[in-house]
Amino acid sequence: MPTALFFRSRCPSYPDHDLASAYGNSWMLVAITEAEARGYTVIDISGESATFETLKSTIENNVIDVALIFGHGGPSTLTGHDLATVLEACHNDEVMSGTISYFLSCLCGQELLPSMITKGAVWTVGYQDSFTFMVDTSYPVAEDPLAMPFKELTVAITQKILDGATLRETWDAGIDKCNELITLLSDRPELDYAEVIQCLQHNRDCMIGLGDEEAYVLPPMRLAAVSPEAIFLVAAFLVLTGIL
Repeated sequence: MPTALFFRSRCPSYPDHDLASAYGNSWMLVAITEAEARGYTVIDISGESATFETLKSTIENNVIDVALIFGHGGPSTLTGHDLATVLEACHNDEVMSGTISYFLSCLCGQELLPSMITKGAVWTVGYQDSFTFMVDTSYPVAEDPLAMPFKELTVAITQKILDGATLRETWDAGIDKCNELITLLSDRPELDYAEVIQCLQHNRDCMIGLGDEEAYVLPPMRLAAVSPEAIFLVAAFLVLTGIL
């Protein structure tokens, strides 16, 4: 079975950052469910394990078909647990060589993701500017209505990758989902949703896709469920025709 690697960071020592981390982790948990439902073998690096050492050893010791990454980012860096640097452009990003990936991270599309492509990454989708979203902390993270559009965007992109889409198809799916949500929310009278729309427009406009436009993840093969009656009919046919 193909393998999907998830990398989810938290930063409990930095409460201002950890609120955003709680949402990203929650969205990626939904993506993990999507991967498992499709038959992928899932490796989930999270919590205190979200370090460069764990990421490197996991990639070196497993065949990773797709990497879905969440962590706070900068133009040239991705951070992991408690904002420790995990990937840095032109320093250790060669570890992503051979991967198809999605980065739910701010700013990485400026330097880190292009550098990864020059180091042999197959293709990647991410953001050239901050990934912005709205929250209402009076709701549990997984039920927050203001954050729901950004969860839907994240899941739409990851679903597309897991279903075997190419780079362009994945990028298009992200753009289309943003436009769909913007149209859907445009009639909402609440001022908060005007800000949600602005965030969606911003994320759409700073989404970037880089790398091989033809490559894709080969999804797990699915065996169709066959009824006993169908098996009997096939066997009877083979007997009658002398094949069995």
